[in-house]
Amino acid sequence: MNQFAIAAMGSDQPGIVAAVGEALMELGGNIDDSSMTILGGHFAMLLVVQAEAEREAVQEQLADVAGRYDLLLEVRPSERHALGDTDRDDYVVAAYGPDKPGLVSRLSRVLADADANINDFGSRLGADHTFAMWFNVSLAEGTDVTSLGLQLSEAGAALDLDVRLYRAEAEEL
Repeated sequence: MNQFAIAAMGSDQPGIVAAVGEALMELGGNIDDSSMTILGGHFAMLLVVQAEAEREAVQEQLADVAGRYDLLLEVRPSERHALGDTDRDDYVVAAYGPDKPGLVSRLSRVLADADANINDFGSRLGADHTFAMWFNVSLAEGTDVTSLGLQLSEAGAALDLDVRLYRAEAEEL
């Protein structure tokens, strides 16, 4: 069984998810992991897929969908990765404040310097120009969480952001 990372992006319109899913199903493909979102009218999807088919066949199968929906499409071989990292603790960083350049880069730099792995990130700009963002992060074993929280708060304060770091709640599916 082959594993592929698939990325697709284009203007949002109904039917994209169904068309991609049906094309993969025709190949006997199975979606293992996915993330999809709409940002400013643009649809973006990332998939990890298992399929018996080779990369070229997956690319060809999805080319019709990409043409029909005017999507940028990328299919890459992917290595199997274990789900989760038992040597890391999961936390959430939430921040909000007035929008200005540098908000994401400043907080993500603090996290990178602490060897935190950003697993998921999202942001929204409100009508009142309030910027909200959240990072789901995995912290390396031995990370001084109190110190990291202080560093994030200090970086945020310099940008007029309210920043909070807290342990993620586990959800069982």
